[in-house]
Amino acid sequence: MLARLSLDLICAFAALFCAAAAFASQEYFRDDFTPEGPDDKYLFEGALGDKLFGYAEGGVYRIDTTDSFDYGHSVLLHDLSTYELEARGALVGNTAPKLIEGRPVKAGWGITFNYTEDAAGRESFLLALINPAERTFVLRRIVNDDFTNLLGPFPCNAVHSKSNVLRVKVDAGRIEAFVNGEQVGSVFEPELLAGGFGLYVTPRTVGEFDYISVRTEAVPVSVVHDDFGGSPARWFTGDQNGVIYSYVDEAYVIDATGGEMAGMSLFPGEHVDFEMEVSVRKLAGPDNYGFGVFFQDFPGESGGFDQFRFLISNDGWFTVQRSFEDLPRALFEWAESDRILPDAQNRLRVFMLNGQLSLFINDYLVYELADLPSVPGKLGFYVAGGVSAAFDDFTLVDF
Repeated sequence: MLARLSLDLICAFAALFCAAAAFASQEYFRDDFTPEGPDDKYLFEGALGDKLFGYAEGGVYRIDTTDSFDYGHSVLLHDLSTYELEARGALVGNTAPKLIEGRPVKAGWGITFNYTEDAAGRESFLLALINPAERTFVLRRIVNDDFTNLLGPFPCNAVHSKSNVLRVKVDAGRIEAFVNGEQVGSVFEPELLAGGFGLYVTPRTVGEFDYISVRTEAVPVSVVHDDFGGSPARWFTGDQNGVIYSYVDEAYVIDATGGEMAGMSLFPGEHVDFEMEVSVRKLAGPDNYGFGVFFQDFPGESGGFDQFRFLISNDGWFTVQRSFEDLPRALFEWAESDRILPDAQNRLRVFMLNGQLSLFINDYLVYELADLPSVPGKLGFYVAGGVSAAFDDFTLVDF
């Protein structure tokens, strides 16, 4: 059986108990500006009139418009409508406003997105722009050199005087803008809905960039849904080590009330990047015993098994464990959560992608872990010895 430690909720984890949705993303493009050869240089290098573009020492990409009255813009042509674009950069040298055609222009840099060109080569794009010296932010629509401010300009305390990280999240016209991880605004843009992306520097300015990256929605390679109607019967049935596995009333039941042996049922195949969801409720046994799911299960070096476990109890507690050679260790000690419904079905969701783990109870994010190894493993259902639980409405998406 599972022993449980009482634990007051730690304040540092309080922010995890809020509603959230996983963004099923994967890296679409990244340039750290440290090319090993010419084929690794994706952005433009060279001169365009008085503007200079190039990969520089120290792993930076530089746009130099010091001698130009025009902005510098390096762009890659794509046709994206749902993605996240991020870049880190800083201005170099004099950042005081410059007089251009009789009007002051503040020094700044930004990221451009939903970029398109017409047959005549005229550009249309959206621009998230900061002015570090003045600590301001603006989001603009630019069509054939005419611009419309969609957000701002306004003072923005999130802007640093030197290096900054800009990010935009784009979803078919819905745009969220972030500066150094802080959301600074959102807007719906009905005109420029898709396109490419790039880097931007105002006239008479030098900007250096550390990286640019794009993440897009991950595309499922397979989707399985099982309502446990019994056809096809994907899960083990029978008696194993005193634990009974069966289909009952269009649910899958693991009955481990006959002893102290835990019940574990494996889903076929091995899974690396995936999203798993299932509804589960306790049928019998102590309310403070755990049941739920396990994943990333694979043989250990000494003959046992390593796996993650995401478990709840009927009295409203949950834990996250990592088992090494069949010995569980708590990554997150048992803690109480008002998201768990007693004597009812609770929806568990596991989202694992690119080494990022997110766990949800009834659509609320309760735990996150990053930088995990991407290894193939088994997954399935877990019931502590002494408990009977019913699983229903299972969905598995492999990416």
